[in-house]
Amino acid sequence: MYLAKLAMVAWLMFMNIGHEVIKCDQAKIDTITPTKLFTKLDADAILGASTHITDSVPKNEGVKFTYLSGYKTDQKDQKSGKIGALYFFFEAYNNLDGARERFSDVLVSNEPHGARAVDHFGDEALYHTDNQNFDLMMVRKGRYVFSIKINKRTSTTRLDALKKVIKRIADQI
Repeated sequence: MYLAKLAMVAWLMFMNIGHEVIKCDQAKIDTITPTKLFTKLDADAILGASTHITDSVPKNEGVKFTYLSGYKTDQKDQKSGKIGALYFFFEAYNNLDGARERFSDVLVSNEPHGARAVDHFGDEALYHTDNQNFDLMMVRKGRYVFSIKINKRTSTTRLDALKKVIKRIADQI
């Protein structure tokens, strides 16, 4: 449990590298519901196994709205011995510039480590993996930025399901 929390904190810090906080007017943030964008069924499909929610954290930080949810598989993968895990992170900015800057900061700071831009998902998207333990897809569509990070890849993890879920969410925003 401690390592899972530590990994999540490290990931959130990783996602914030080089990010400048942009003030936004909370009255202008609309009512997209992140809990409806990404569900347990999506986590089950991506991880290829039954999951349970481990985190669900909405934050109205005064400068933006964020939502983080985490899921883990109910059982260890028999082949890898790992418990699969993934995180969904959603950010709503008051203006387009804030979302563009956020996406750009993450892409630029992670390109030296293998992140690359990909097409056909929202206005901008990136994919980053170490081909063994994690996969990250981040999308900007308009003034929204969301990402799904598979933090424990197992033999049942389905990257095709990840792409389908990412596309569906981007189409819903």
